Amino acid sequence: MTSFCGILVKAAIRIYTFRYRRKQASLSYNIRTKARGYKCPEEFDYSVSEYNGLRVERLALKGSDDEKVILQFHGGGAVRDMSDGFYRKTAERYAKLTGRTVYSIDYNAGREKVHPSLLNECFNAYRGLLQSGLKPENIIAVGDSMGANLMLATCFKARDEGLPLPCALVSICAFLDNTASGESYFTNSHKDPMYALPFYMSAEKYSDRLRRVSPYAGNADLKDPYLSPVFGKFKDFPPLLIVCGEDEVDESDSAMLYDAAIRDGVDVKYNKYRGMYHDFLYFTPFIKESKKAWKDIVEFNKNF
Repeated sequence: MTSFCGILVKAAIRIYTFRYRRKQASLSYNIRTKARGYKCPEEFDYSVSEYNGLRVERLALKGSDDEKVILQFHGGGAVRDMSDGFYRKTAERYAKLTGRTVYSIDYNAGREKVHPSLLNECFNAYRGLLQSGLKPENIIAVGDSMGANLMLATCFKARDEGLPLPCALVSICAFLDNTASGESYFTNSHKDPMYALPFYMSAEKYSDRLRRVSPYAGNADLKDPYLSPVFGKFKDFPPLLIVCGEDEVDESDSAMLYDAAIRDGVDVKYNKYRGMYHDFLYFTPFIKESKKAWKDIVEFNKNF
């Protein structure tokens, strides 16, 4: 059963997003955010470096072990970067909860970007981090939404080009299927408080409007595994934790990832949180379900 606080938060989100949902408009493309300077909390060390030309932010608790790393692939629908500070807060949380140093790839997101530009940037940053001396056996890669897509696609490209993969992966509320073929685009078409149809719009009539193709796809084959990782082969992938909200419109993307990972022999665990919505643990870390999800990620981290 969804917690009382979770129910209240979902209601508030549903009200806030109504004007976008009635038009089935992308939140990433339509909600404007402002760049802001980052004032690093005193307990952290913070720096910015370039790896193969890509900007990467490093954040670590002072005195923490610099060898153990979280590599963050941030989401934002291919249009949002790190400048609004949201993913710096998630980096702080990862650093505090795991004791690891967090590297966040600040790829050059933007409305004009098309595949494979962002994949190539993330891959080049990952390769540069390895070249700098980071050991893959000490790296846990995490990605949410479009960031999970880029994380998995980067791993495909790294494997295909003979580079070692991180020791473990965490996929959070992933956007992985540009064909939007999963059943949840219909079954959750009224449940998701962030992306679902308003209640007065018939799922039978309008759910196909939720199956929109990201402009980032351009003219690419929508089943290209580098664009839609659920259609890829996961042979030789490291252990994988999948985190997803039960009510997400694209919950099927995570379910398809789980099925593909099982098929290819990956050590995978799928945690689906009752009544939850897209990126719930990032947007609302204070509710019961989010605290449980963060606890599960920390427990997974302890294995590596």
